[in-house]
Amino acid sequence: MLTYALAAACAGSWAQIAPQTKQNGTKDNAPQSAEPIVKTLAVAADPVKKAVLIGRTATGNMVFQLELEGSEPMWMPMGNPPTWDAHTPSADERYHVELKLTDPQTKTRIPYANINFAATHKETGKTTTLSLPPMWGSSGLHYSANSALLGDGTYAATVTVDVPTFQRELKDKDLWSKAVSAKFHFRLADGKVTEVSQTGR
Repeated sequence: MLTYALAAACAGSWAQIAPQTKQNGTKDNAPQSAEPIVKTLAVAADPVKKAVLIGRTATGNMVFQLELEGSEPMWMPMGNPPTWDAHTPSADERYHVELKLTDPQTKTRIPYANINFAATHKETGKTTTLSLPPMWGSSGLHYSANSALLGDGTYAATVTVDVPTFQRELKDKDLWSKAVSAKFHFRLADGKVTEVSQTGR
């Protein structure tokens, strides 16, 4: 019963939210990382065949690691009221946007955070947004969602992490007490990644 109650209480944050496309992205007031340095890949990488590291950066006492891989089916709550079922990617959901969020001190993945991804296609000015629910997979706890993105082109992406909702020891009361954002760059050509963000430690 307790497991069912917890699943029901958390279903809203776990539920897949469909991507939205808009002309102009919304501003958020979260502290942001520095503008990413562009790195051109020697060989274009196909994220459908193997996960591609878009960038890794540390900000707000968190390490953000953004990856792009091929879309995949997921076991998740769906519908209203939500029930657990298999989500099969739609025909245009080519990519799986994945964020690994880590505490640099303990090297532990950070749970219980609401995470949003926004990527602006520089050539068209359109922005796609995604909520990245928590997910468990072969790489452990991460946050992810399938997306069509906006086709080939250059992207300026921002990942925003809200304040995690777990309790803290009193000495850590100020740790992760504000939303924080990290910026990333990537470019797609013929569906392959040709540019990424220079990766920090």
